[in-house]
Amino acid sequence: MENNLCLNCGNDITGKFCSNCGQKTDTHRITLKHLVFHDIIHGVFHFEKGMLFTAKQALLNPGKAALDYISGKRINYYNIFYFILISIGVITLLYHFLTGGNKTTNSSEMNMAGEKIDYIFTSYGKFLIFSIVPLTALNSYIVFRRKKLNFSEHVIISGILLLGFFLTLILLMLLGISTNAILPANYFKYLLLSFPCIVLFYIVYVYYNAFEQDYTRLGFSIRIVLFLLLFLFELIFFLLLLMGLATNWEGGSIIYET
Repeated sequence: MENNLCLNCGNDITGKFCSNCGQKTDTHRITLKHLVFHDIIHGVFHFEKGMLFTAKQALLNPGKAALDYISGKRINYYNIFYFILISIGVITLLYHFLTGGNKTTNSSEMNMAGEKIDYIFTSYGKFLIFSIVPLTALNSYIVFRRKKLNFSEHVIISGILLLGFFLTLILLMLLGISTNAILPANYFKYLLLSFPCIVLFYIVYVYYNAFEQDYTRLGFSIRIVLFLLLFLFELIFFLLLLMGLATNWEGGSIIYET
């Protein structure tokens, strides 16, 4: 006899989804084949719905992807902020692979301020990273008002922006790993020097991709310059705050002992 009750909540079901909890009605016993090919490969890496699709959109069409997500077209996207956390883990793993897990400077060689900065980034790194999202969201909320998006919707655009940063860095690191055997040892360091330029271009592209229909090129250019100036001031303030915390507001410089 066919089971007409939802296996998750026990509600009577008709159609492909439970009207009470939303679970699919074709849920069946987990087998190794189903786990590998459906739950893992299909559920995570399916190009039209999941991480690969979200990554592709974040890199190639970030502004429009954010606006689609805001407008309610969300089923094809992997959760942006979960994806950011996963990206941080991948970057950490790739960094250890590239450096062999060794820091460039030993703790014994660092002064007290340097050690404190290292502690702050180690302990509060994710918080510091995610603080970029509300800051850039506030900036875009102030600058790009014509779209009439609320602050939370600008947070989505900023989330896509941060995800794009990390995905770009992952691609650079993978490029460094793949060419490590045939190029000089310092190649990866020089490769990373291009990252700020890529970030600057990507910021402009994200907001142009999102708001190009709302402003003339001159109007957009003025607003993106204002956006970047606000972000620069916030970055300088953040660095000064970090230096103050590291030196206990004594005005000492952060140097390394020789």
